[in-house]
Amino acid sequence: MARRFYSADFHLGFESLLEIEKWPFESIEGHDAALLASCGEAKAGDVIVHLGDLASYGADRHSAGPAGRGLYVSPMKLVEGLPAAFFNVRGNHDASNRVKSVADSLQTHLGRRFPQVTMGHYPSYDKRARDYVRRGWINVCGHVHSAWRHCLDLDRQVLNVNVGCMAWGFRIVPEEELALYISRVLSHRPDKICRCRRDGGRTVFYPAAPGVEEETTGKDREEA
Repeated sequence: MARRFYSADFHLGFESLLEIEKWPFESIEGHDAALLASCGEAKAGDVIVHLGDLASYGADRHSAGPAGRGLYVSPMKLVEGLPAAFFNVRGNHDASNRVKSVADSLQTHLGRRFPQVTMGHYPSYDKRARDYVRRGWINVCGHVHSAWRHCLDLDRQVLNVNVGCMAWGFRIVPEEELALYISRVLSHRPDKICRCRRDGGRTVFYPAAPGVEEETTGKDREEA
């Protein structure tokens, strides 16, 4: 049976982010190779849905030896050889980076328990997401890198779940693991998990209760 996998924010070739965000790789080539290798979990007939920012135009640079830095590489060339179908949903860096995006957002399901899920690059509190997140109460997104794995938007009553690769050990996330993670989050009281609210034109975040984040991610690793 075909499987679905999710991720976001690959930022292939974006060398400056390697240092800015302290990614655990010695080179941008190592970063790209690790992400593409993680896609190998998806086989022929499977689908990988990448929620934006596959690369950045003018920043997708790769080295071809000591004198080769600055070589431009088409981002789609790096994923076209994968055995699974790879679809990119447009992110803020995908407007002009030579990436073929299938849509700005999607509406789908995660098994029977979550029949109405929206997916796009942005969390619900971002003004660029406000149109599509009205369609459901769970929004799977990227954009925030490793800031959080989940965040309850108190204003819109939407649970945002971040599948950005930085938040998941630089790997793609199988649908069944994502659904299990959401179930674990929902097992906690809303006032115990990470949440946010607009206040005076800015978004204010309230952290999870001590132990809740660790408990959620720990159970996923053991049981998924």
